[in-house]
Parts: sequence; structure tokens; C-alpha cells
Amino acid sequence: MTTELTVLRRQKAVSRDDTIRMLLEQSKRSGRAVPLRRAFVQDPGPGSGTRVVTKPGPLPRLLRSEERLELLLLIHCVTARASWGTTQRSETWARAAGISFRTDGTASAAVSRHLAKLKDMKLIGTAPDGRMTKVTKLLEDGSGDPYTVPMGDPTGSRKDIYFKVPFAYWEQGYYRTLSMPAKAMLLIFMSLRGTSFVLRQDKQFAFWYGISPATVGRGIQELKEKRLVYPYLSEQHLDGRAVLGQSTRIRWALAAPFDLNVNNKEREAAAAAWTPEGIARTAIRFADSMPVLAEASAAP
Repeated sequence: MTTELTVLRRQKAVSRDDTIRMLLEQSKRSGRAVPLRRAFVQDPGPGSGTRVVTKPGPLPRLLRSEERLELLLLIHCVTARASWGTTQRSETWARAAGISFRTDGTASAAVSRHLAKLKDMKLIGTAPDGRMTKVTKLLEDGSGDPYTVPMGDPTGSRKDIYFKVPFAYWEQGYYRTLSMPAKAMLLIFMSLRGTSFVLRQDKQFAFWYGISPATVGRGIQELKEKRLVYPYLSEQHLDGRAVLGQSTRIRWALAAPFDLNVNNKEREAAAAAWTPEGIARTAIRFADSMPVLAEASAAP
């Protein structure tokens, strides 16, 4: 996305990039990022007793329509705190989300269909506002509950855990260059809010998020090729299929600009691991698990 407006011409609509930039500036978000509850990708629900049961969030239902996903993300970006609603021309939504670039009135019907689908999913509410439509965002889990600010309090509701999508997603053109599988995996990895993660591609992982293993695999491969994930470290882990009962695996991390969601505890723990004291503790832990090293460290 360019940093300046393209040449303005009479009777010619502005570009998609210019339209998105206008909406981002209209949002007046000082942090230049859009908060989304983790429930959008994986929804925690009550289980029996203290047990928490998770299910896929609304995300997989949007993967067949790139325009609808982009429209929802922009709605979350633009809606103001006062009423969590916004009123825009249909042509504005159409250009920003890539739905239509026509200015002959036909964009209105196309946008209305996408808004109706999001409303059926209980992700937004709509109401007439003069000759236009006011769009109000609802809770990201698809429950239809009114939107509230996610506080992210670790002692509060799991529904309030959130992650942020940086403005760079639009400003650096990722909304155009990433496929839907890559966008899905990017949102999932950001929602984990960890310093690093394992790139699982098994059926169980895919089931947790309501997508197919093939989609997971294609998304991960694209993120690797575009260097949006990188090897962070290797670790030993228990593995019942290995002869020794353990094996080595690589943990990956998100690259900039999508590395902004690490929670404070993990950030502090990662920083402490690379201090001399942290390295020494790690060495001792590995020595204790390996007989040869354990005997050497115990020798006088």
C-alpha cells in the first residue's frame, strides 16, 4: 500500500488501497492494530465442573469468501466505541473489501448480500441510517451478544482473551498477497499469543479449528515461503512413537509485523531463558535427563 494518494481524477473512484487507508485513519486507533477475541478462531465454552470445552469459532465459515472475511475485519477496525457502529457508503465497503469496484449502484446489492450473511452468523447487526446502512459489530464468537471491549484479564473470562491484527496487514499489502489458507493460519497463530509454537498439521489440530488438514498444510507452507514464520528453537519432547520415547522438534515463531501478540508472561520467560542464569538452568535440566552428563556433573 502506498503512503500517498494516487492521482485523483474527476468521475473516477479512488483505489482499493486508498479506500482502506481512509478507513484505517478514520478508526483513530492509536495502537494501529485491531483487537479480536480468540473466540473468533476457537471458542471456549463451559464444560463439566472446571473443565473447559473448546469448539471452532466463526472463522472457518468465512474461509469460502475472502471478501466477507476482509469486510468483517474492516468493520471491527472502523467501528467506534460510542455505539460500536459505523455508517459507510456501499461503494466504500465494496472497494475496501474487494467486493465490487462499480459505481453504477450495483455495488449496493453485492455488499448487502455479504452484510446479510454476516448478520445471519450473528457477527454484526444492521439498521437503516437514512439512505445508507449502519453496521454494528457484535461479539466475535457468533453468539449475537453485544460487543464489549476485550479486557484480556487472565483471571477473567476465557472469552475475553484477545489478539491484535496490525494495520501493517493492510498497509503492507498482505490482505492482497496472502491466500485464504495462509490468512486462516496467520489468525490462528496470532491467537495463540505465544513466543513460539509447533506447526502441527494433524487431523486433531485441524479439527480444533474446524478446517481441513489440507488447508492447514497449504497455509503453513505459504507462511514459510513468505517468511512470516521462522524456526525459533528446537526442543526435546516425549514421543511414544520413537524408540527412545523422545524426539526433537522445531518450534516456530511469527515474524514482524505479526509478532505483536506474545503475552507478558511468555515474553518475560523467553527473555529470562537467554540470561546466563537461564542458560545454566537449562543445561542442568538436560544433564539430569541424560545419564552420561548427569554422572559427569555429579563427579567431584
